Amino acid sequence: MPIYSSNTDVAGYETLNTRRKHNLFNRQGGSEKNDPHRFVEGMSFKGKLIGVLEVSEARGDRMCQDALAELKMAVRAAGEHKQRILISVAMDGIRLRDERSSDCLYHHPVHKISFIAQDMTDSRAFGYIFGSPDAGHKFFGIKTEKAASQVVIAMRDLFQVVFELKRRK
Repeated sequence: MPIYSSNTDVAGYETLNTRRKHNLFNRQGGSEKNDPHRFVEGMSFKGKLIGVLEVSEARGDRMCQDALAELKMAVRAAGEHKQRILISVAMDGIRLRDERSSDCLYHHPVHKISFIAQDMTDSRAFGYIFGSPDAGHKFFGIKTEKAASQVVIAMRDLFQVVFELKRRK
């Protein structure tokens, strides 16, 4: 069995089957997580926006846990449904889009995200801090359809790829 499969596109150029291409990286000692090509089109995850809260610091796990708990209590008290979103993790940053209309609610460039925290009490919830010292910092609380660790790991890998690309320049 070949390490990768190829297809010939309309113009006659040979293209690699994407799934096999990632297997190629794994077999030759390379790493799929540091492959910048997986972030070109972006990775999408389904979730719900718990809420947005202004925070005093750019980082801090305890502060993030408190902010997430506060947002969850506010949603429960309001008795409203959380907004369904698509979380797109791509080279240009994190985009939060409305699931139904596909409108971009928020776009956060990678260099302005200062901290990511997973909820200690809920494996499907996480949040991140976005902002700058001048404009202030906001915490975005999100509940994912599947395990939040998938999104958190994708974001961590994206930060690593962006860091490596900047270091090479």
